Amino acid sequence: MGHYAVLSNGEKFRCDLARALLRESETASCVVFDEYTSVVDRNVAKIASAALAKAIKSGKIQRRFVAVTCHYDITDWLEPDWVLDTATGRVANATANGRLLRRPSIELEVFQCERTLWEMFKTHHYLSSNLSRVCRCYVAVLQGLPIAFCALIPQRGFVKWYRVSRIVTLPDYQGIGIGSHFLDSLAELYVEQSYRFSITASHPSVLSHCKRSEHWKATNIKKTGSKRSQGRAVVSFERKR
Repeated sequence: MGHYAVLSNGEKFRCDLARALLRESETASCVVFDEYTSVVDRNVAKIASAALAKAIKSGKIQRRFVAVTCHYDITDWLEPDWVLDTATGRVANATANGRLLRRPSIELEVFQCERTLWEMFKTHHYLSSNLSRVCRCYVAVLQGLPIAFCALIPQRGFVKWYRVSRIVTLPDYQGIGIGSHFLDSLAELYVEQSYRFSITASHPSVLSHCKRSEHWKATNIKKTGSKRSQGRAVVSFERKR
């Protein structure tokens, strides 16, 4: 990620939100964010709201959060406890038919694609922008927009074994598990066709997902990592059959 001035509106919004949450003192019990999601695309606003709600529920944010906004479309995605509608003057518990609001489902479409699509994702990969010419490439699409990319490469010396070479979710769509679901869907597709499927990674979110999942098994662990991983632990996982 570059200097703040060169970031997209979505990236700036996420930075501003993180800064507001992190700069509050330890004794502050509430964060109020004005013009919440006003400067970003509405799809980005919904994903960011879902990511924030997930972080609050996980306990990573130990404060109350108040979003001040003129947009109604993020209400279900933010899953608030209370809503004050200044247009009507009503304060209401955020319920729908007596039940707490729940985030709408996210439907992704996955397609095999040309490797040229890597151009829009490569600057967001956490290690390298290089891509092998023998990769099979896939893209995850949300409402017609490509938001995640995965490249698979044959495991050298083996028949019917593919491993993940690159997997990237665009920054505006991170934080709610899109990359993990994308990875799992491809792994399931290949295992159903009697392929072996694996991934070697040092990215914390990938490691956390695979460790928690009953569908992945760790096959190799390098606790001190490598030069490329910048000292982070490197773990190889294979999808269970």
